[in-house]
Amino acid sequence: MSLAIALSFPGGRFHATAWGHHVNEGAPEWPPAPWRLLRAMVAVWKRTLAADPQVNAYLPMALARLVQPPCFKLPPATLAHTRHYMPQKERGSSALVFDGFINVAPGAEVGVLWSGVVLSDVERDALSRVLSRMNYLGRAESWCLARLCEDWNSLRGKACLPIEARGNEDGVSGETFRLLCPDPATWNQWHYGRKTRQPDPPWNLLAETADLHAEGWSDPPGARWVTYARATDALASPPVMRGRTRGVTKTSLVRVALDGPVLPGVSETVYVAELARRRLQGIYGRQNNGASSTVFSGKGADGQPLDDHQHAFILPLDADGDGRLDQVLIHAPTGFGMRELRAIDAWRETRGPGSMTLGVVWMGSDDARPGPARVWRSITPFIATRHFKARGTKRDTFPRERLAEINLGEELARQGMPAPVRIAAVDGLNLPGGRSLAWRHFRQERVLGEGRRGGEFGKGFEIEFAEPICGPLALGYGCHFGLGQFRPFEG
Repeated sequence: MSLAIALSFPGGRFHATAWGHHVNEGAPEWPPAPWRLLRAMVAVWKRTLAADPQVNAYLPMALARLVQPPCFKLPPATLAHTRHYMPQKERGSSALVFDGFINVAPGAEVGVLWSGVVLSDVERDALSRVLSRMNYLGRAESWCLARLCEDWNSLRGKACLPIEARGNEDGVSGETFRLLCPDPATWNQWHYGRKTRQPDPPWNLLAETADLHAEGWSDPPGARWVTYARATDALASPPVMRGRTRGVTKTSLVRVALDGPVLPGVSETVYVAELARRRLQGIYGRQNNGASSTVFSGKGADGQPLDDHQHAFILPLDADGDGRLDQVLIHAPTGFGMRELRAIDAWRETRGPGSMTLGVVWMGSDDARPGPARVWRSITPFIATRHFKARGTKRDTFPRERLAEINLGEELARQGMPAPVRIAAVDGLNLPGGRSLAWRHFRQERVLGEGRRGGEFGKGFEIEFAEPICGPLALGYGCHFGLGQFRPFEG
């Protein structure tokens, strides 16, 4: 009789740096070390089932039988890595970090077999309940599903065995490597000093890594190195794909989060956007020897304003609907260059109204684009870009009170949007608790710049199109600074 466990990784990746290696060596562990696997089981037990008397009684008995080095079945896998420039505390500095990981098909399973191990029904039940709650193994991004395996032969893969097991019929020749395993003689003892709080039970498996480093251990007490052998192609190199070179799609949308003791209200949208743009322009200039970005500034090389709405829209948002600005959506219709993205990545804080300082955290790019939707409703006031023309050959023939509505249609056309089938006025912005914020309470003029606008106060509208459109959608005066914003509406 034997006991087998099957592990799969729904995300298609296993992230875990082998013990004794630095993350920048790009040497991920494969297969998962038995020491790591048993520690994961203990962690799940203590954090999710500590109040379960059956698990408390029988899981320790089950784990005591799993300290011998197991055998593995390894599905096809490849070694891969990504490289990141991680921001440091010092402003404008970053460090290159390698993230090595194992690529494995999301449905493939790693088999772990303890030959000759027999558990009672209650022990198997306790172990099964722990495995069912294991949602990651290694680093937190290594999503994991674990289960007891009733049919070892149903698992597909190549053998990976401890050296002492190579003499049997399942032996394998190939490359050798080391895995950290529990030491059967000392795994359930306690070797740490008096300053480290002793866990219950007093197992070395329960020791915190930080305590281990603090006490100067090079290897965890209660563990030993076991030499394993696996097939030389167990970690095959990914095939080199050769073909036509395709164009690179530029990132056109970036979302950042704002954080601070008190977030600004939605009425300060245009001012927060102006401060954000000024901050981004300053970062860009410092990174590029004083140069100016057309995407951020909205001005061409001759210093004249661009008139085609292709530069960045900086759109502060109230994502959770509490009446305060907590995100900024930055949208460039023609896409950001690498220099603009580098400036956004270096953006750590911005000023808010008054003496407020807001922290800024990158949330992602080209995700959560608003829409598609047929109906869009104002979340900041729309302000007409022109005055009513009462005289002349190009005078307006509609009533003066319809200026904002007519100009809204004109601005849609200027941005290449389809003509709406319906435009209706909206009195104000609805807030939690049945409150409503009138459009006149919004800041309606830029403080740090100009822009073309008429003389009317801003108004709100609901726009309906014949077919769904995608956002972001901002129109009229100050639309590049958060005024005239619309969001999809379901009502």
